[in-house]
Amino acid sequence: MIPDLDGAARWIPLMIKCRQEILSPLSIQCVWHYLDRPPLILKIASYGVQGIQMGDISIPTDETGQMMINYLGPPKTFTHYPITDIINNRIPKGTFKDKMVLVGATALGIYDIRSTPFSSVCPGVEVHATVIDNILGQNFLIRPDWIKSLDLLAIILMGVVTGLVIPRLNAAKGILFVICVFTAHILLSRLFFVNYGLWFNITYPLTALIVLYVSHTIYKYMTEERERKKIKGAFTYYVSSSVVNEMLKHPEKLKLGGERKELTVLFSDIKGFTTIAEGLTPEELVNLLNEYLTVMTDVVFKYDGTLDKYIGDAIMAVYGAPLDSPDHPFNACQSALEMIKELKRLNEKWVGEGRQAFDIRIGINTGPMMVGNMGSKQRFDFTAMGDSVNLGSRLEGANKSYKTSIIIGEITYERVKNEFVCMELDSVRVKGKKKPVKIYSLAGIKDIPEIPEVIVNQFNEGVTVYRERKWDEAIQIFENVAAMDPDLYAAQLYIERCNNFKKTPPPPDWDGVYVMTTK
Repeated sequence: MIPDLDGAARWIPLMIKCRQEILSPLSIQCVWHYLDRPPLILKIASYGVQGIQMGDISIPTDETGQMMINYLGPPKTFTHYPITDIINNRIPKGTFKDKMVLVGATALGIYDIRSTPFSSVCPGVEVHATVIDNILGQNFLIRPDWIKSLDLLAIILMGVVTGLVIPRLNAAKGILFVICVFTAHILLSRLFFVNYGLWFNITYPLTALIVLYVSHTIYKYMTEERERKKIKGAFTYYVSSSVVNEMLKHPEKLKLGGERKELTVLFSDIKGFTTIAEGLTPEELVNLLNEYLTVMTDVVFKYDGTLDKYIGDAIMAVYGAPLDSPDHPFNACQSALEMIKELKRLNEKWVGEGRQAFDIRIGINTGPMMVGNMGSKQRFDFTAMGDSVNLGSRLEGANKSYKTSIIIGEITYERVKNEFVCMELDSVRVKGKKKPVKIYSLAGIKDIPEIPEVIVNQFNEGVTVYRERKWDEAIQIFENVAAMDPDLYAAQLYIERCNNFKKTPPPPDWDGVYVMTTK
């Protein structure tokens, strides 16, 4: 018997050519005599031995004439009798009648010991007994040539299926999938082995499965970890931690490079910052700006905004990118109101410290923009660009003309008018744009506005009458508004416009649009 590489005897040659004769082992001789010496035929094919025919029994072999041994169990599966018991007549008569008896050595020191899949110590004579039982019971293990093709196919399928499925699953589902495939292959191979005697190779397909899974896991870990660090490093200073965590969970949502999206942009600026800066030392100015910008940036992050950039004392923030957020107009308006609220708290603190208080102007606009990493190959920034962004900047500057704090664009108003109280300020044509836009002052959240809703409603009515050229009626309405809120400069502005138009009426094609000549 020629053992396999691991030392186990799994095959036995049924025919060996010696000079001109073909010799058979003990097991074949026993069965042949037991069956009254039927014709014993060695079947030869072009590729080698095809098998052995012993009467009506066909014994399968490989191309070299070896039969795979179907072991029935560990040593002593067949009954052992000591030879001394036979010599001394201690065996009952009739024990061996009509039986096939093999006489051989079982002692370790005689060296007729074989290693089997069941045990590393098995008498060689019992291996022959197993072969005899396999032939008489026709209980063969078969590994025809076509099984090698199936083994190769199993290796390929394991690789292809694992390679296609694993990348689409998370870690928990991936390991569960591998365990299921691993177990299914073993159970299927065992089914064919036990019920049909077909021996499939399970080692190489399962090795392919494990190697591919481990390789993919290592690769995924390395690339995802690198991507996580890249994303986190790039956006920690621009967006809130909740947005960063969401990007890490779903990096596929992060599209680097230019992308056209509907977003909301927010611009804020300090009123009279140049004058304020003149009265401060550079150190005091830096400390003031750092404290102010930290608080304002925290507000932006609180409502999932992305900090685009600081422009001196100005802040530009984008809402709705890099991750989609259908509520980006609402979040921007919430940010603006809270920025005003936080500034009041800062002013109280600064005044208590003997420092100067100040106000800010905020412009908000919603519309299509190009957003992504813009710049050169050497240096780039995550930013938003487009006409809607420019309009947002103009709206921030428009606060100067109306002495307001927060102005929002028409699209933003349409998206938030059910949640916020908004006062229609005007229909304007900002500098650099030909198309007029309606602008609104953000007065506060519904039910708790900064400006009472009755004032807002009267002001909106006055704007409507003003566009209908009813100057006296408009003046009356705006005077009522001014009486209720003397700080509302926009009412005084409209009274002045109406008086001017009474003296010098606008042309017939006047559409009520005010042309702004400054940024």
